Amino acid sequence: MESIREIVLDIIEALIILGIFQALYDEKKFIIQNKIKSVLFCIVYIFITYCSTFSMTMAYHSLVLVVLDVLVLAYIMKIKIFNSAVIISLFFTIVITTETIIEAIEMFTFNINLSQIFSNSKYFWIFLIPSKILQIIIAILIFKFNDYFIKLRLFEREGRVFANLIIELGVFTIFIFCANFSIFNIKSIQTYNIFMFILYFTFLIVKFKSLKEKEMLVNINNNYKVQKQQIKNMEEIISIIRQEKHDFANHINVIQGLCLLNKPNTVERINNYVKKISGTIHSSFRYLDTGNDYMDGMLSIKNNYAMKNNIDFKVIIDEPFDLIKIREDELISIISNLVDNAFEAFNKSDVENKEISIITFKEDMNFCIEIADNGDEIPEGIKTKIFERGFSTKKEQKDGHGFGLYIIKQLVEKNKGSIFLESTPERTKFTVKFKMED
Repeated sequence: MESIREIVLDIIEALIILGIFQALYDEKKFIIQNKIKSVLFCIVYIFITYCSTFSMTMAYHSLVLVVLDVLVLAYIMKIKIFNSAVIISLFFTIVITTETIIEAIEMFTFNINLSQIFSNSKYFWIFLIPSKILQIIIAILIFKFNDYFIKLRLFEREGRVFANLIIELGVFTIFIFCANFSIFNIKSIQTYNIFMFILYFTFLIVKFKSLKEKEMLVNINNNYKVQKQQIKNMEEIISIIRQEKHDFANHINVIQGLCLLNKPNTVERINNYVKKISGTIHSSFRYLDTGNDYMDGMLSIKNNYAMKNNIDFKVIIDEPFDLIKIREDELISIISNLVDNAFEAFNKSDVENKEISIITFKEDMNFCIEIADNGDEIPEGIKTKIFERGFSTKKEQKDGHGFGLYIIKQLVEKNKGSIFLESTPERTKFTVKFKMED
C-alpha cells in the first residue's frame, strides 16, 4: 500500500514539473508533441524518487532529489543546467511552501508537532491530500497564466536577475526543509517547528518584496536601453545629415567656381552639372514622423539604408502606435527585425523595382502592422517552419541564426498578439495584430 501511494504521488509530482516546464518555456503542447521524452522523464523521476524515499532519511532525501532532478530534466529535455535549476527550484518551492502551510495549520488545529504528522496515519492523510490538491491548483494556474513568467524572460540575459531569485528561493526552501526534518528529538519540537515556519515565511515575504523592486529596476533598465538606442539612432542621423551638408557644400563650390570662370558656356555647364546631381538631392536623408520618437529614429535609419540600396521604402502610419500597450523596446524589436528580414529578401532576389512598405491600420478591434516586400516568394515548405525555434534558410547556420522570426513570434504572443505570413510571387507580407484596449 505504501509503495503504491509513493508511486502515485511521484507521478503527480513528475506531471507538475512537466507542467511548470511547459509554462516557463511557453511550450503548451510539449507533452503531447514529445510523448517519449515526457514518459521517459516520468519513469526516471519515479525511479529516483522512489529509491531515495525508502533508502534515505527525509532530510537528505529532498537534497539528493533536487540535484538529480536538475540533471535529469536538463539531459532529457535538452536544456541548460541553469534553466533546469530554475524549473526545479520553482517546483520544490511550490511543493514545500504548500506542505509547510498545511503542516502549520494542522499543528495549530490539533496541537501536535511535525513528527506526529508523519508518524500518525490519520494526521498524515489530512496533511497529504490538501497539500497535493493545492500543488496541482498552483501548477494549473502557472500553466494557464504563464504570461507573467514569460515577461520576466527567465531564460534570457535580461531575466537572469529573476531566475537567480527563484534559485535562491529554492535553495533556502530546501535548507529550511532539511533543517526542520533533521531534528525530531529535541525537547521543544513544536516550538522549533513554529520558529522554522516563521523564519521561512519571513524569508518569502522579503524575497517577494525584493522581486517587485527588481522588476522596477528591470523596467527602468529597459527604458534606458530604448533611450540609449534612440541616442545612437540620432547620432547616426546627425552624421548622415552632416555628410550630406558637406556634399552639398562641395556641389555649391563647384557651381561657384564655374561662375567665377565666366566662360561662354558657363550657364550650359552649370545646368548639366545640376541635372547630374539632382538625383542625389532628391534622395537626400528623410526623417520619418510616425508619432513615436523611438520608432522615428529607427525607421529613419532603415529608410536611409533603403535609399542607398535603391529600395523604395514606404511608411504609412494611418493609426498611431500609442493605441496598443506594449513596451517600446519590444515594439521596436518586432518591427526592426521584420524590416531587416524584408531587406534580406532582396539579397537573393533579382527584382528590379525593389519595394518595402510599412502600414498601420485598424481592423475590428485589432491594431495591425503590415510589413511587405516584393522579393521572391517564400516556398510552401518553409512557410510552415519559418517561425520554429532554430529554423534558418541559411546554408551555413551559426550560433544565433534562425532565431529572428521565432523571437518575433514570442514577443508578439507575449503581448497577446498574433502574426501571420502571406507570400505570393508578387509580394510577401507579415501582418502583426494586437488587441486594442477599450
